[in-house]
Amino acid sequence: MTYYDAAKKVLEQSDVPMKVDEIWEKAIELGYDKIIAETLNGKMSKTPIASLGAKIYTDIKFNPDTTIFVKVGKGKFLLKSKINNSNQNLINEINNLSEEEDTEDIIENTITNKKILEEDLHTPLTKYLYSRKIYSKTINANATDVNLKGKMKWGTPDIVGVTFKDYINKSVLELFNHINLPTTEIYAYELKLKITLGSLTEYYFQALSNSGWANEAWLVAMEIDENNYDELMEEMKRLNQSFGVGIMKLNYDNPEDSEILFSAQKRNYLDIDTMHKLCYNRQFQDFINDVNEILDAKDKSKSHIISSLINSGRFNNPN
Repeated sequence: MTYYDAAKKVLEQSDVPMKVDEIWEKAIELGYDKIIAETLNGKMSKTPIASLGAKIYTDIKFNPDTTIFVKVGKGKFLLKSKINNSNQNLINEINNLSEEEDTEDIIENTITNKKILEEDLHTPLTKYLYSRKIYSKTINANATDVNLKGKMKWGTPDIVGVTFKDYINKSVLELFNHINLPTTEIYAYELKLKITLGSLTEYYFQALSNSGWANEAWLVAMEIDENNYDELMEEMKRLNQSFGVGIMKLNYDNPEDSEILFSAQKRNYLDIDTMHKLCYNRQFQDFINDVNEILDAKDKSKSHIISSLINSGRFNNPN
């Protein structure tokens, strides 16, 4: 038995949506954890809830037409076969919530007393990235081809970024080329106002869905819940060690002082098929075209092109 099988069997017995931790709790009650351990020759994941969640989240993302799972509301799942006339309206209503309604809503800035929305985090993250020579672009999921919007909901990052290591010593760059290491890197960022122990798994796997096509994938939050803080940090550590998505605490008022809680594991090979699908989003396609234009340019004109892209709004403006 696999984690996928366990999730399927648990949800077959449920007519109501369940969170990932609830699914695993029921799986233990039914003894499925022992069967999984036997299947894996005792080499169980140190983070079984995360592993089970990964199977569900990635199956929905990469197999939208054939997946047996459906996401219902905030971090809950049901089998597609369980959807019927009595609950179809509820599911449609929940899944059509706006992105803002599906997050932690609003946080108040204690310094300015200003209400902060998730979309307000784009500017400070842009400033932070620019200070690290990473040029970014906000991606609107609504810019995806109308026929693919639902399928690409999780696969579309909030912000993408790129860095060119032109500032590195030329001899070092030459060495990178000789040993076939990339001198251009692509990043994906998932933004949240606040991470809690209850929301961590869902948010983390939203960010994980970007990890295949990007050199680094990041989950960025303005606040980390202080309730159960030690347990929350320990779970972040486990997820990071297992799946490699980095976690950053964004300093809204002083972006350059933002804190990397857990570094992202770097990928040198990108999933070209996923990138191809993402290009159905015209803003992501623009980003790829702009990166290609910079790479095709001579060294002396690259900085001019980047400035032009920032001034024209094709890249995010850090000012």
